[in-house]
Amino acid sequence: MKKLLIATCLAFAATAGPTTAQQASRPIVADNMSSLHMNARNINRVPIKVMRDFLKRSPSANDANWMEVETGFVAKYIDKKNNFCRTVYNSRGSYVYTVKQYAERNLPREVRGIVKSQYYDYTITLVEEVHQPLKPLVYIVHLEDATSFKHVQVSEGEMEVTKEYKKTF
Repeated sequence: MKKLLIATCLAFAATAGPTTAQQASRPIVADNMSSLHMNARNINRVPIKVMRDFLKRSPSANDANWMEVETGFVAKYIDKKNNFCRTVYNSRGSYVYTVKQYAERNLPREVRGIVKSQYYDYTITLVEEVHQPLKPLVYIVHLEDATSFKHVQVSEGEMEVTKEYKKTF
């Protein structure tokens, strides 16, 4: 009886020990989505509501990498056009937004025409396409020339400069 009790206690300690010794790490969420550093969360633990909505919105997503952040869930993946994408859900499982990042060649002609008509000497280095529910589609176009960088936002045919930086040599 004594051996059975000791064996049971050892078995319980071996299985319960590692689970209580682990501490939950809270990831840091930055404003810039490209600089997020998060711990990957097991895809089996993503809420079913989130997974169903994601599969409806992004049926062609390849190798979605799910992460948990303080405010919800983020799926990082590559779509069928080889764009880098992030889809974000809040902690209740509601869709928040999707950001697609790609090169100038994938930018729609009308948006490219709006930007290049005013910034024809600039090179388009990156495009971010932002989808949000109940809001118009927004394109954030990153531009560069010999002396500066600009971030231009295009939405509903209108353009505005959101950030501007001077290069230092």
